[in-house]
Amino acid sequence: MKTAIRNRLNILLYILFLSSCIPPTQEAPSDPRSFDNSHTDLLEVGYALPIFEDFMYAMEKTRLTYIMEEEGPYTIFAPIQVSFAEFRTEKKIYHIDQFPEEKLSEILRYHILPGNWSLLNMPNGYYPTLLEEKTSGNPIDLFIDYNFIFKINGLNIIFQDDIVSANGLIHAIKKVLKIPSMQDQLYFNEDFSLIFELLQRSDLDPELKLLLSDEIPDTFFAPTNTAVLAFLNRNPDWETIDDIPAKSLNEMIKNHLVSSENIVLNKFKEDVSLKTLKGEMMTVKIDYPKWSIVYENKKIASINIRDIQGANGIIHQVDNILMPSIQNQ
Repeated sequence: MKTAIRNRLNILLYILFLSSCIPPTQEAPSDPRSFDNSHTDLLEVGYALPIFEDFMYAMEKTRLTYIMEEEGPYTIFAPIQVSFAEFRTEKKIYHIDQFPEEKLSEILRYHILPGNWSLLNMPNGYYPTLLEEKTSGNPIDLFIDYNFIFKINGLNIIFQDDIVSANGLIHAIKKVLKIPSMQDQLYFNEDFSLIFELLQRSDLDPELKLLLSDEIPDTFFAPTNTAVLAFLNRNPDWETIDDIPAKSLNEMIKNHLVSSENIVLNKFKEDVSLKTLKGEMMTVKIDYPKWSIVYENKKIASINIRDIQGANGIIHQVDNILMPSIQNQ
């Protein structure tokens, strides 16, 4: 009996000895794409994934990595490696260090949105980025269009979506986004396709083309396609937008343009009078939540979308052509 007990004790001691020699089991490393680890921030996620190597280098170079460590949350559309290879080819440089640091910083800021935006929860529309228009400080917008295919500024470039962290989301994209001009913003949105085409007309006044394309910011009240077609239907001799005479075209554009000012309507609390390039005085009437354009106490259009910001100007969407002389006919 004693021998049996002694043998059992020896076996137990041997098992304990062997178990002490086995290294402790280590926990699997936490997935940097999981919110389970509340200490994994956007910066750690960026460094953890090789597809963002060039993006993170660019963020370091421009001293913007602090943004990824802040409380946030932020949503980052981060270009993957192949995006920066294409970017270097487009800019005719061999290394990102050859690109001006200030311009690179602006480009990177344009890829970052305040807020925590999963692609499934992003309704179509305009989203302010961390890049500001220089004269007003108004955020330059990124345009999201999700109609069967998720598009950013008209581009189908999502590589991997909803890479999560404790202070935001990263969406991997296949292209470095261009900072949009005012005309780019018109081009991105299909509802502005007709006014965009009119602005490309060869008989548009050269001075107007210059105003709309230079770096000095302008304010443009952009009519929707429905508004342009209604204007077209007023004259039975006009079948397409190409039939609009040059004189009428130039007068129309001038009456939708306030030159050399980036007018952010959301900053106003009271009605504001504006003088168009054609010389017409119109009033932006604020009657929350409605905004409208008034000429001689008569409403001529509603403002449906305000403050679509581009690098060289701002757009306000209107539902009618701003030609007071025609409205009064």
